[in-house]
Amino acid sequence: MENIKVSVIVPIYNVEAYLPRCIESLINQTLQEIEIILVNDGSPDNSQSIIEHYASLYPNKIVSLIKENGGLSDARNFGIDYAKGEYISFIDSDDYVDETYLEKMYNRAIESHSEIVVCGYYGVNEIEGTYKWLQKGNTDIYNTDLLNSPTLIHNNSPYAWNKIYHRSLFERTNIRYPKGWIWEDIPTTYPLLACANKISKVDEPLIYYVLKREGSITATYSRKQLQLFQSLELLLERFKELGVFEEFYEELLFINMRHIIFRFKEFVKYRDFKMKYKFVKDGFKHLDTFFPGWRKSPYYFTYYDVNQPFKQWRMKSKIYWYYVILIPNFIHHFFAKVSSFTKKLKKLFSQNNFVKYIYAHYLKYGVLDEKAVLFESFHGTTLSDSPFYMMKELHESGKNMKIYFTTQHYETHKKMIDDYGFDVELVKLNSFRYAKVLATSKYLVNNVSFPPYFMRHKNQKYLNTWHGTPLKTLGKKMVQGIEDMSNMQRNFLHCTDLLYPNDFTMAHMMEDYNLFGLFTGKTIVSGYPRNSIFMDVEKAKRTRMNFHLEDKEVFAYMPTWRGTQSNVAVNELYAKDVNAILERLDQELNDNQILFVNLHSLVKDDVPVDGYKHIFPFPNIDNYEFLNCVDVLISDYSSVFFDFSITKKPIVLFMYDYEEYMSDRGTYFDARTLPFEKIYTLDKLVEYIHLENKGVHNYDGLNDYYLQFNQYDSLDCTQKLNEYFFDDNQNDLQVFDYSYNKDVHHTLYFAPKIVKREDYNQLREIHQLKNPVIVFMKSQFNYLLRESLLYEYNDKVDYIIVKQSIAYTLFERIKIGLSKYLPFIKIERLQMRAFDNLLPNIIIDEIEYRKNPSCFLQRVFKAFSTINKK
Repeated sequence: MENIKVSVIVPIYNVEAYLPRCIESLINQTLQEIEIILVNDGSPDNSQSIIEHYASLYPNKIVSLIKENGGLSDARNFGIDYAKGEYISFIDSDDYVDETYLEKMYNRAIESHSEIVVCGYYGVNEIEGTYKWLQKGNTDIYNTDLLNSPTLIHNNSPYAWNKIYHRSLFERTNIRYPKGWIWEDIPTTYPLLACANKISKVDEPLIYYVLKREGSITATYSRKQLQLFQSLELLLERFKELGVFEEFYEELLFINMRHIIFRFKEFVKYRDFKMKYKFVKDGFKHLDTFFPGWRKSPYYFTYYDVNQPFKQWRMKSKIYWYYVILIPNFIHHFFAKVSSFTKKLKKLFSQNNFVKYIYAHYLKYGVLDEKAVLFESFHGTTLSDSPFYMMKELHESGKNMKIYFTTQHYETHKKMIDDYGFDVELVKLNSFRYAKVLATSKYLVNNVSFPPYFMRHKNQKYLNTWHGTPLKTLGKKMVQGIEDMSNMQRNFLHCTDLLYPNDFTMAHMMEDYNLFGLFTGKTIVSGYPRNSIFMDVEKAKRTRMNFHLEDKEVFAYMPTWRGTQSNVAVNELYAKDVNAILERLDQELNDNQILFVNLHSLVKDDVPVDGYKHIFPFPNIDNYEFLNCVDVLISDYSSVFFDFSITKKPIVLFMYDYEEYMSDRGTYFDARTLPFEKIYTLDKLVEYIHLENKGVHNYDGLNDYYLQFNQYDSLDCTQKLNEYFFDDNQNDLQVFDYSYNKDVHHTLYFAPKIVKREDYNQLREIHQLKNPVIVFMKSQFNYLLRESLLYEYNDKVDYIIVKQSIAYTLFERIKIGLSKYLPFIKIERLQMRAFDNLLPNIIIDEIEYRKNPSCFLQRVFKAFSTINKK
């Protein structure tokens, strides 16, 4: 075959039971221009006949090689000499790969001009049927070389098989795997990384690495373990030959410490005292010889967040590890069980769980306070947004109501409440008081979501106002993070009322959280209470005077959040971007210009807005009350520009990461079509700030824009909404009733795990079920499931995403725990609470699942079956 893009080298020894699976996963690759080099390393089993069978079927794709047994390293080296591909990949013969593995890796290599590309992988336990995504994230450190990103060393596994390498790397360095050694990857992979011009990543688990399988032999602590030190010495020797030992001294120390200390921690698995003693002796000798003074380096301990001096001393002390190996293993195991039991007890009686117990108690036994209302905005991080304006209107109306507002910043918010003169009790989020108020208040108002343990009492009224017209995709339309919608979707389903500011928002929110077929309350289409302030010109003038801004040109910067709730690396990178933007703008603003910044609550703590000359955080009043007085809004993909546009003042969409954001998140429509100023570089933003005339231009489509997004805004929309929610007075509001969904009978389908592409087929049977609703556990989500939903099932079926957090009292929780050991304790009724928690008011006729349901789903299924039989 000409123009071979990737040569895949598969060393083979004694794996006849697993070899066909491995070969077929390579034959079925979506990248066609490959060769599969099968190296029979003198295997005594039936592997050669399997090789010959596939070679006869695919003579243009498979290269069959036979050699005397020399071990894994020797087989890999043997295959390298025969490889003709532009890139080389290594796959172990008992593992297998995703069908898109080589295509995605090769394409990333070509588009990024990288000599090495790495990917994530699944750690597969075939005995328990579990799959764990390993080597996930940290994408911000890639697309460069090792000198510019040294952390690539210790953030990468040394495995040969989750990478592809440009063949020239082996040719120009002559680096090969040390023959006959274990730990052969350590002195090979890291030097190759150091030689590569660039290292990139495909952040998907494309390889199935079998950790445990039937018939596998438990590892023993043999003398071969001591070859670790040979491998580590060869690693250091190769870095010295490359002339980069000093540049990577700390990273190499980290690798050496990690491999040695990890082996120390595994001592409890083995019985050979002499071997363990020698390993400790040689391990400390190795570190003392090659890294004098290593005990003073904080690198390793900082990375693993080991801050306590005593714990650090233990790890660095030879005496401590000698003490560890002297204690019999059964004692280690005993204390491990005691420690595990103690942790469970601490968790059972932790404050977070006690809040849930108290909440469940008042939900079950408490009496609703007909005059109480709890408002909450952005999980208590602010007193703002539509809940704040509803609270303000309610307070000023003179109604005899007990008003509560959730807070996470009590002192700041108490001062704000006192300054306004409101008679409002602040309740700290997830406090005992909060649990009682949440469970017993007749009225609940939120613009995001209540905690995962929340479950609306049947006589409570719950209005969710959300917090903006969406530009960026939400719920099931998100390219990344569909699973993060679990609690938000559940909150929506518990609502009696949902507020939307326009028809556009209602259509997308109802569709993208699967509410059309599952929601049983009412929706209201009306202007947001928070937007009324933008029609109050006199109020804007008074605000400017109060903050001495009369002679200033005032900008507000309110960017959207780029991160996800589960990706810390992405969030940290976004925080760095914002810091860099603020530093530049502070240098460019003149003394007559001020920039006020309000960041998303999930990034505020990472980007402190202080120490600047011309930049300040929003003052301690309602955000929109202050925003009403500014001259120019600078945003990006945040919904705030929809609201601010009511003022008819200039709006700048600063979309410096437009292409990246579109690929990672996506929007409902192209932001570039909006009738506002669009800026894509920081330099252009600086030029705009220096302009004297920033008036609103007569952009094409401006009138159509206002008609689509702002037609329902009015000065009295807050009053009308309050009268509707608290007094059942509909006025002239547009209200849509979805209570008919209470009469629809559904089949609940517990989705199987989707870890391989053929698992897709199991979802197809849902079309045969009666009004199916798929249940996905949040923990099930991976890139394959997201891909399946986004491109095949999103528009075909309703589904909910579950993260187990059901409210039980302390007695109920203990009862559930004891039922595991005392079968006569019946808990089916408690387990059935899951249905009220996840799908309130929905009729479930039957439950279906095929295989591998989680323990939680199994319990729910059992409870449903037991009670239905009765």
